[in-house]
Amino acid sequence: MSVATRKTKIKDLSSSESTALTNIDNDDSPSVDTLFFDGQCPLCASEIAQLRKARGGSLRIVDIHGIEDDAFNSSDIADAANPEPGKDQLLRVLHLRRADGSWLKSADANVAAWEGTTHGRVLRILRWPLIRHFADAVYALWATWRYKRLYGKQFTEKLHAPDS
Repeated sequence: MSVATRKTKIKDLSSSESTALTNIDNDDSPSVDTLFFDGQCPLCASEIAQLRKARGGSLRIVDIHGIEDDAFNSSDIADAANPEPGKDQLLRVLHLRRADGSWLKSADANVAAWEGTTHGRVLRILRWPLIRHFADAVYALWATWRYKRLYGKQFTEKLHAPDS
C-alpha cells in the first residue's frame, strides 16, 4: 500500500497521529516504535497523554479509531512472521509495533511503551518471571472488562465509534 493510499484511509487524526500512521512503512521515517491505543477509552486516553509527555517524539502514538478497517490487511505490508492485527484485535488489548516490525501486546506492549522513562524502570518489575504471570492475568481480566464495557460482545464501528 502506498503512502498516498494510506493517507486516504486516515480519518480525523491530529497531525502528529496522521504523520505517524502514514510513516509506519515509510523508509525515510526514523526507526521508532508505534503504539496503537483506543481513543474512546478515558483511562487509555489519560495514560497516553502522560506517555506523550514522557516519550515525546521517540514513540509514535496512533488512535485506532482513526484507522480504516482494511489499513493493516493490505498484502503490500503483510508479513507472515509478524501478522498485522485487525482493528478488533487492536481494540481488545494494547499493541505496540517495534521499529523492526515485530509486535508486542498486552502488558508487554505497555511496559515497552514506557521504556526509557521513570515509569518504565518501575514497570519492568511486571516482566519478572514470578510477577509476570500474575500481571498478565490481571491485565487480561481488565482488558476483557474494558472491551465489553465499551463495545459489548462484538465491536461495530458504526455503532460504537461513529464519525463525529
